[in-house]
Amino acid sequence: MSSNSESEADKIRNKRLARLQAPSQPKSQAEDGESSSSPTKDLQNPTSGPQSDTVPNPFTKLGLNQSSNATPKRTATSPPPDIRSPVKPTQSIPPSEALVLSSTSVGSLGPIELWEDKTLKHIYKVALEPGPRVTGYYILDDLRKDLEEQAVEGKPAHISVGTLDQLILSVCKDSDVTPMDYLVGCWRRASVIQRTTPPSRLDEKKINILNTAKRLCINYGEYCITMPDIFENNRALAKLENRLLNDAEDDLGLPQEFLNDLVSRSEDNPDLVEYFQQAIQNLSSRLSKMNMSDNYKPFISALGRLAQFKPLVELMIKLPSFLPSPDQTPAHLVEKETILGPFFQLSPLQSQVCRTYFTGAKTKSQTALNDATRALRLSLQTIQDQLHQITMLIIRASPEARVKVLDFFALAINLNKKRGAIQVDQATVASDGFMLNITAVLNKLCEPFMDASFSKLDKIDIDYFRRNPRLDIGDETKINADEDTASEFYSKKIEGSNNFISEVFFLNVAAHHYGLGATEVNHDQLAKDIGDMEKHLERIQGERSRWVNTPQIGIWDRNIEKLRQRIDEGIAYKFALEVFLFDGLSQTRSLLFMRYLTTWLLRLVSPGHRYPQKMMSLPLPAEAPPEFSALPEYFIEDIGLCFGFVGRYLPECIVTTQVDELVIFCTTFLRTSTYIKKPNLKSKLVEILYYGISPYRGKTAGMLGDVINGHKFVLQHLLNALMNFYIEIERQYYEKFTVRYHISEIIKSIWPNPAYREKLDQESKLNVDFFIRFVALLLNDVTYVLDNSLTALAEINKLQHELEGDAAASLSPQEKTEKEKALAKSERDATSYMSLGNETVTMLKLFTSAIPNAFIMPEIVNRLAGMLDYNLEALVGPKCNSLRVRSPEKYRFNPKALLSEITDVYLNLRHFTPFVEAVARDGRSYKPELFQKLQAVLEKNSLKGTPDIAALAKLAAMVEETKRREEEGEEELGEIPDDFLDPLMATLMEDPVILPSSKVSIDRQTIKVHLLSDPKDPFNREPLKIEDVIPNTELKEQIEAWIKERRAGNSMNADIMDVDG
Repeated sequence: MSSNSESEADKIRNKRLARLQAPSQPKSQAEDGESSSSPTKDLQNPTSGPQSDTVPNPFTKLGLNQSSNATPKRTATSPPPDIRSPVKPTQSIPPSEALVLSSTSVGSLGPIELWEDKTLKHIYKVALEPGPRVTGYYILDDLRKDLEEQAVEGKPAHISVGTLDQLILSVCKDSDVTPMDYLVGCWRRASVIQRTTPPSRLDEKKINILNTAKRLCINYGEYCITMPDIFENNRALAKLENRLLNDAEDDLGLPQEFLNDLVSRSEDNPDLVEYFQQAIQNLSSRLSKMNMSDNYKPFISALGRLAQFKPLVELMIKLPSFLPSPDQTPAHLVEKETILGPFFQLSPLQSQVCRTYFTGAKTKSQTALNDATRALRLSLQTIQDQLHQITMLIIRASPEARVKVLDFFALAINLNKKRGAIQVDQATVASDGFMLNITAVLNKLCEPFMDASFSKLDKIDIDYFRRNPRLDIGDETKINADEDTASEFYSKKIEGSNNFISEVFFLNVAAHHYGLGATEVNHDQLAKDIGDMEKHLERIQGERSRWVNTPQIGIWDRNIEKLRQRIDEGIAYKFALEVFLFDGLSQTRSLLFMRYLTTWLLRLVSPGHRYPQKMMSLPLPAEAPPEFSALPEYFIEDIGLCFGFVGRYLPECIVTTQVDELVIFCTTFLRTSTYIKKPNLKSKLVEILYYGISPYRGKTAGMLGDVINGHKFVLQHLLNALMNFYIEIERQYYEKFTVRYHISEIIKSIWPNPAYREKLDQESKLNVDFFIRFVALLLNDVTYVLDNSLTALAEINKLQHELEGDAAASLSPQEKTEKEKALAKSERDATSYMSLGNETVTMLKLFTSAIPNAFIMPEIVNRLAGMLDYNLEALVGPKCNSLRVRSPEKYRFNPKALLSEITDVYLNLRHFTPFVEAVARDGRSYKPELFQKLQAVLEKNSLKGTPDIAALAKLAAMVEETKRREEEGEEELGEIPDDFLDPLMATLMEDPVILPSSKVSIDRQTIKVHLLSDPKDPFNREPLKIEDVIPNTELKEQIEAWIKERRAGNSMNADIMDVDG
């Protein structure tokens, strides 16, 4: 090493040593590593420490002899080593020590001196000479000699507080001693004496002695951290993080009071500040490489201990890695490269934990899986509780610390907005476990203000996003505002700052979207993917035999093994996800928060913001408040995701006494359709109600049934809200069938309640156009889904025969594969369509039973009759055998039950002439023999009783008689002129109207029926309303004149025939 380097090193050393006497500002540089050590094991066989005459003695700056390099003896039986004289203290004695020493008497040791000598020897485990009672003590011969030389005549050599500096340095120089372990042990013994000695036996002098002993232990403990080279011992360096990782009561740990004193000194010691910051950083960095299968608990405990000290929290939040710049921090590294990130990343979802607990889950017993899940869940709950406690300690440390914690949560959320996308590369975003822990802690932070009476609801600022919010919602789709409108609204800033309640509330809403909600979506998608992979595995295993004894068999087997591994990994991750997602306690907290969110949103849209103190009143104003419209969509989506997931998997978590707000929320926004722009967003509200009415543990009406069937507001508005959304969802082709299935199930559930039946009757009479449109779409659905389901069943029948028996033997492998794929598609279609078809027919049966008059309106009755006849022909007509499939229940196809319900609709309307006429006029499907076949099937399978079969026979006779009369009437008119025919139905127009844009004349009834399903001119696709059509009076008069003329002519001919006869 160059002389310049040595000179610089000396300067640094001198600055460190000078700080022992007068603390100064320059920072010390500790050695990189801490020597591993353990407490001295064999005190009966001591060895002297290494001697080095060439190394400068660091004690010179302390006023100690430079030649002193003594090493203590620790035995009474071995001869003392050949060592130099011990160091001689030349420092001035502190006032407290001087007080003790001045009380000694000359010629012999006084009582205080005797107690001091005995106590300090016990505390420091030292003796001045060997003896039978000092086994395990350090024997300090050199110190004894020095004391004898300095002793007052007649006084024996003894230990006093004035000798402690020399004593500590002598012991800690021993290469077998780890100085920090020794000093902590001494401190503990002094503390025990002070704590256990009765106050009556501890006067001020004795207390001063004990306090001095403890203080010096802490002094030199500090030097072990900041200036370990003063001990000339390779084991002297003490890394704070290593001490903190051990229990405070452990020999290798740091007692809490010891740590307290170290922290208090950090305010005046820049070097100690640096080492505390380094310890915090190292704890985080080391934990970032660990998982729940490792020994992670000491790290959380260590951070928890540090967070109890406000000065350390201030140091922590000033570290650059506590809150790095968003521009320089990739989303997936927030949990690795921030101070708090590694603590929040601990979860069962870490890959090593998944492999340890859930690899080969399909082969494990359910008991083993339950035990693993329970153990991990308990550990996870403990972690989340500790994270919450640490977060609270940091928040309470200072206003600046609170701001930094909120900024950290916002950083984690803002950087991971991609988690809310439909397709996302998981490697580019934070892990599910990290985001779920963030959500869990924010849930806990919200608990204090979420009381049952909503007393703090007005503390949540509706203008949060206009006051420099932490959350970035610029790219988020808004509930009911386009980008320009939202930007203009948020550009009008409001002065002031957001309160803490508002901050954690809005952060938690976002965390539920990007954390819990995104993970629940991942779980459901993973379950679907696993099912698809298992089907694929089954198929390729079945095809393996084709490749045996070919070069491709090796590749085939490798692909099979890879697929098996992917399935196993997927199942393991799914089980790990369910440790989180199926935790009833955690989900209950989220439900409580969602209850608060629904109430806040209702308050936001209620006139005067008076909800829940005053019940909602519908209808709401035509335009939603801009504060509501400009909110991100996820404020609604979160509610749907959370309650939907819990409703499917954990309905027991829904507290029936806390769901009023939820049902009112769903009813309000389904009824007020203009407030939420996207129908697929409102479909989440229907899903909540659907899962809420599913029977569970003896509650036939489900967890929401009591509110749905008993709350005055819901009874008044829910049915209209469901019918309204049934109409609105029409344009969403890929979603409407699922939504309508859910609505059908809800209506079927509430149907026994007479209040809802009365409400339906009112709607059919008071809101006729609305009701007609609803029924028209209902009939459209029945027609469409039954047609598609029966077509799919016929295709299944065909493919099943082609893939079995002799027919299958003639198929090539490629043909067989294609037919299997076609069969799988037809099976999916049949199941999906038949599910909705069954529910829609059931709903039609209920409606026609309760309000039959509503179904004989001209706009409805012809379509209804045609739909019934068409499906009757499919079920009992000549082609019904094509519907015979294996395991029909697999596709939810029960032909007997379906036929019985269609019969009920016929019977419900049998007394109404318009219906009988409509059936008779159905030229496409009606045939009298179909009713005969229907009666035979019903009687053979005991599907209906004798009275119903007789009523059906009477209806069939009435239809046939009506048809006969209709045919006679048509013969009477003869051939109809083309100008008088309806262009769509090819029937004689009764009330012709002119369409304003296409100028086509069409029957009013025909265009009304068309507009129920499609609000456009059928001839040029221009928008059209029934109010816009123009009566074609001239054409109507021509038609009426023609009819009169034809009938008059026929009457005259009949008279002539009678005369001739």
